Amino acid sequence: MALGLALGFGLLAGGVLSRSSAQAAQATRRPDRALEAANKKVVLDMWHDVINGRNIDAAPKYIATGYIQHSPSAGQGLQAVMDFFRNKEFKGQAPRAPGTYPLTKFEFVLAEGDLVQLMFRRKMADPHDAAKQVEIWWYDTYRVKNGMIVEHWDCAAE
Repeated sequence: MALGLALGFGLLAGGVLSRSSAQAAQATRRPDRALEAANKKVVLDMWHDVINGRNIDAAPKYIATGYIQHSPSAGQGLQAVMDFFRNKEFKGQAPRAPGTYPLTKFEFVLAEGDLVQLMFRRKMADPHDAAKQVEIWWYDTYRVKNGMIVEHWDCAAE
């Protein structure tokens, strides 16, 4: 019995120690700030060019073909997001000439590893009174791989 307890505690301690060592090694890795800055630039350039500028044909410069979409608003893949912009979000809107349109004012642009999150305020229809608008916080989060946006999340409900 004593031997079984000793072996059990030894295995437990070994597991804890190895887990602690792995956590310590992970904690000592330094973030790649240059990569995070480059990822921010890809996302911001896409947002300003494609979304603010309505330049939907520029999307392939920023968004990978196998783009994964977690928003319920658009389908999967580059073509689906381009179709969403062209046929729903910006339907009937022509591309804008660079420098002639306002850029989204982001309150926060955060990057950690391959993730970039944009946070801003926007007006939406008041859910309690359709005649009114309310200001809400909105976020879009992107994953960037090899200089291309490969995945997206937002807070859209539909």
